[in-house]
Amino acid sequence: MQSFRFRLDRVLELRRKQSRMEENRLAACLEALHALERRIAQFQAERLVIERELLQRSAIPAAEFANLGRYRLRAQKQEIEFEEQRRRGELAVAEQRARVRKAQQRVMLLEKLRERRLAEYRYALDRELESVAAWAHLSRWSRGD
Repeated sequence: MQSFRFRLDRVLELRRKQSRMEENRLAACLEALHALERRIAQFQAERLVIERELLQRSAIPAAEFANLGRYRLRAQKQEIEFEEQRRRGELAVAEQRARVRKAQQRVMLLEKLRERRLAEYRYALDRELESVAAWAHLSRWSRGD
């Protein structure tokens, strides 16, 4: 009997490669999101330092107080922009996770099919071996050995 050969091995390997690519894309999306979160945390920390430093003074000149107001407005706009970027990043991560799950399901489907075909092959091989063994036994028995 021929050795086992799964006709869809090339397709299975392609699906595995696609799955790894999707996983790499997910890792890149997660890294971008984490980098953004680090930037947000750094921005917020810097904002607190600047505001504390200015507000801890015993006297704040009017010009600096006006500058603080403008700074706060810019900082609020920046935080809104950061939150929008975070929302888009989280959405991209969720979409990429869905793609990864889909790719993994395609791989698992082909792997299960391969396992089933291998089990069928082994069953047929065992049956063939049993048949050969039975034939050999019968031929010995008929010769009187």
